[in-house]
Amino acid sequence: MASSERKTIGVFASQVGRAWGAQFLAGVTDAAQELNVNLVHFIGGKLAPVPGDDSKPSFGLYDLAKPSQLDGLILTADVAHGVSEADLKAFRSVYGGIPAVTQSVPLEGATMFIPNNAEGMSTLVRHLIEEHGYKRIAFLRGLKGQIDSEQRFQAYKDELNAHNLRIDEDLVVAGDFSLESGREAVRILLDERKLRFQAVVAANDRMAFGALEALQQRGVRVPDDVAVTGFDDLREAQSMGVPLTTVRQSFYTAGKNALHALIKRIQGNTVQRQVVTPTQVLIRWSCGCLPENVRQAAVSPRDVSKTGRLENKREAAMRALLNSAGVTEQDPAMAGFRNAFGRVWDAFLLALNEKTTSDEFLKTVNAMIELLQKHNIPPSVWHNVISMMRRYALGGITSHTVMLGAENLFQQARLLTGELSQRWQAYQRLALEQQENLLQGFSFSMAPAMSIDEIGAAISEHFPEMGINRWYVMFYSDVTSPQSISAPLPESYRLLFQYENTKFEIPRKQTFIGTGQLVPRGKTPEDHRYTAVVMPLTLAKNRFGFMWVEMGPDDWEIYVRIRNLVSSALLRTMLVSQREQAQKEVERLLTEARERTQELAIAKEFAEGIASENAKLYSSEQARRHSAEALSKASRQLSSLSTEAEVPQQIVEQLTQMVPVARCALFLEDVNGVPRLSGHLGFPQNAPLEDLSYEIHGKNVYDTIARQAEPLVITDIKKMDGWKQPEWLPTDGSWVGIPVYSKNRVTGMLTMNRERAGAFIQDDILLAGTFAVQASIALDNARLYDDLNRFNQLLERMVEERADELNKVIVRLEKLDRNKSDFIQVAAHELRTPLTIIKGYMGMLKSAPPIKQDPTLSLAMDGVLQGTDRLHQVVNSMLDVARLESQVLSPHLETVVLGPILRLIQKDYAEDLKARQLTLELDPGINDIPPIRADSELLQKALDNVVVNAIKFTPDGGSIHVSASTVNGERGDVCEIRVSDSGIGINDADKEMIFEKLYQVGKVELHSSGRTKFKGGGPGLGLAIAAGIVKAHQGKIWCESPGYDEEKLPGSTFIIQIPLAK
Repeated sequence: MASSERKTIGVFASQVGRAWGAQFLAGVTDAAQELNVNLVHFIGGKLAPVPGDDSKPSFGLYDLAKPSQLDGLILTADVAHGVSEADLKAFRSVYGGIPAVTQSVPLEGATMFIPNNAEGMSTLVRHLIEEHGYKRIAFLRGLKGQIDSEQRFQAYKDELNAHNLRIDEDLVVAGDFSLESGREAVRILLDERKLRFQAVVAANDRMAFGALEALQQRGVRVPDDVAVTGFDDLREAQSMGVPLTTVRQSFYTAGKNALHALIKRIQGNTVQRQVVTPTQVLIRWSCGCLPENVRQAAVSPRDVSKTGRLENKREAAMRALLNSAGVTEQDPAMAGFRNAFGRVWDAFLLALNEKTTSDEFLKTVNAMIELLQKHNIPPSVWHNVISMMRRYALGGITSHTVMLGAENLFQQARLLTGELSQRWQAYQRLALEQQENLLQGFSFSMAPAMSIDEIGAAISEHFPEMGINRWYVMFYSDVTSPQSISAPLPESYRLLFQYENTKFEIPRKQTFIGTGQLVPRGKTPEDHRYTAVVMPLTLAKNRFGFMWVEMGPDDWEIYVRIRNLVSSALLRTMLVSQREQAQKEVERLLTEARERTQELAIAKEFAEGIASENAKLYSSEQARRHSAEALSKASRQLSSLSTEAEVPQQIVEQLTQMVPVARCALFLEDVNGVPRLSGHLGFPQNAPLEDLSYEIHGKNVYDTIARQAEPLVITDIKKMDGWKQPEWLPTDGSWVGIPVYSKNRVTGMLTMNRERAGAFIQDDILLAGTFAVQASIALDNARLYDDLNRFNQLLERMVEERADELNKVIVRLEKLDRNKSDFIQVAAHELRTPLTIIKGYMGMLKSAPPIKQDPTLSLAMDGVLQGTDRLHQVVNSMLDVARLESQVLSPHLETVVLGPILRLIQKDYAEDLKARQLTLELDPGINDIPPIRADSELLQKALDNVVVNAIKFTPDGGSIHVSASTVNGERGDVCEIRVSDSGIGINDADKEMIFEKLYQVGKVELHSSGRTKFKGGGPGLGLAIAAGIVKAHQGKIWCESPGYDEEKLPGSTFIIQIPLAK
């Protein structure tokens, strides 16, 4: 296949490691090399969607795998553990057009490879019932809804029914395929349910491991008291203290076949919807039987009594040998195994007939075992193959002399197999130990890294020896602000740093890369086939970005460890950056940043020195692993944001968990530089701990450690000249003091006591020194955290005080508004009666003959009556406002036609309009408006006030236009009335306020009097009344205007919406 035509396949896996998923992925990887296709492994957890920004679900890291960039897709079983069918459909909707193959994941349109769960589990349960006579068999089932789990559980129930055994639901415990769920299942069965049982059948090996461990911890003997079985045949199954009886499924072969099937689908060939892969029961110690290879070694008299020539048994022997090795017809390596087994059989016959030497036979045996090793077949199967060959050979031999020769050949073959097995296991242990040494060295280099430069130094030092040649780290946002893992994946990211050809680089120019482009442009290998791994960089629910690495070594633990260490280092980098920013904000001093940089540089050198020394001095791989895990756990514990008061005691407790001691104390300087006891563990109760101090020749030990800035070790306290400690403190054998740094100076001391002299070794000192660096960072973080909390509390108090002041002002304003409303109501009632009397008397006077006969008096009397009417209108308006505010206005709703009301208003103001040369036009469409549901009198009053407002603020010669239409409102169809004028307009700031009572636009003293005069004065109640009436009709009123301008006259439009009659 040409390079330009090389296919790229994506593999989605939830998690990987030496104990899970590695064999399946190894099969996929080897098949990719054979087929010359590129592989990109996305290790992103379960397919658990989160809502995206555009209502499209996001699948976390898997969003990076754009269908346009991949030719096919493989899903491992664990990505769907606990995932609902709806979530799988949502996932398929995103990747619907791409060919897919899955491992035990029922995905629409995809080919699924699934082990023969029913046959494997049935055979296993049948063995426990028929061979051992067990009747009370507990079952640890996997995740509900997961296809493997359900099929294995069903096979368990079917086999019990087939043997007339009752299915006891109490003996069935739900699990999740994890080690911990196996331990928990034993607790439930024994402690909660108080059950007795003879055997435990787990739906997978990992739950079986947990159950086996829990039973042994309780003193339950396996298999003497309880038998335990599993399913999968993981690597650890045969190497445990009690080898596990289990069902083997070839993950490696399934992986290879899965990729072959996917390539066929991509090429347009037909592939069956479901492929069932064979399973094989492996009998080991945990069920109470002898291991399979021990049983196979025995040859019964019936086998030896068989007749027939050996030359004629070749084909039958080949089938038996292939079956004993677990090789099926579907296995791509079938031909290779048949050829190797055939050469061994032929060489055996030649050596038996003395046509060649036994060495030639043993060479073919050696070649056969090398082939079995290559395909990850364990040594126990090698012995099974030799035993099966011996069984078939002895059945065709009648001569005692020939049989003696055959036994000699098989004895040599067994010894050779045993030696090769030991050599292979020793090589595996050596390789694992070397790999762990490399990873431990890398871990110690990364542990103190607190900047990208320090991360780069560790990468440059260790990646060459780890076999990593190409590695890119993409970041979603700024280093100081990681995203939450529950948020959708961003649409772009940038290259944070890279490692290529032994060179670590931080890009000078930060360019963003779109989703789907996993590496910078031009960095994807084109000149060779590649296998890449994409893993998220996450820690403590924070998501920083992801890493893309081209696979070198096939040990998945390398890439998992790189991901974890880089994530941890980035989190520390983030915390350091946040602390520096907080210091800059609070202190506003540039010098503080330089001091912090110097402090971090010193801490880096000190921590790297300690870590390097630890790496050189650790002699045991197991001890290094425990130390690194304890340091990592302590670092995570101290990284949590605790208050300054909590951290010292946490430091003491974490240190004693890493370095077991009799007593431990932490001294920290107070504001005056005096060391004070801040945390302690192991000291006598009720002792005056405030007096705790250590002296040498009358001088405080703390001063010596602070001056030397180095740990102080007292190997034997009793032999130490000048040593002094409090009398109430028991005299221990040995003592250590570790300095604690802050900002390039010693600010504290950790002390450790052990009862035996010379009990501290250099490893303890180095580990405690490394921990002291983490402790100093935790103290600084806690102090900063407390400072920020105090600052936040101060801001909260200020906000609360301001809110109280505003509430008081609001209460005062509400009281003033109520007083104003009360005044309006009282004033209106007090004025109305006198006005009515005045109007009546004036009417009587006007009809008097003397008045009628005098034109001047008659004109004066008309003016008084006109003013009285105007004042009467104002009083009525005031009463209307009072009724609206007291909510006593109840419209009498009826079916009303809009046209007559508007024409009546037009008629009422005809003379006023003529006097000011204004035109009031009614749109003809008003006559087509359906009836509305309203109080005709109130509606006329509301429209009257709006029209009068338009007349008042439209200059002489202007125009007013009234139209109506039917529109769809919030509560259905409404009648929308629009009153538009060519007047002076309204500012945006006044559009809401004009509907408030007593509010007037402009300066009141400049307004002219008269209800319809230009800018005529008034009480400012008309629009407030209109708004109240419209609101009482369940309607809406608002104003639209470009703005206020008495020269350009932009005009205004008042819109009223009233519900239509139903």
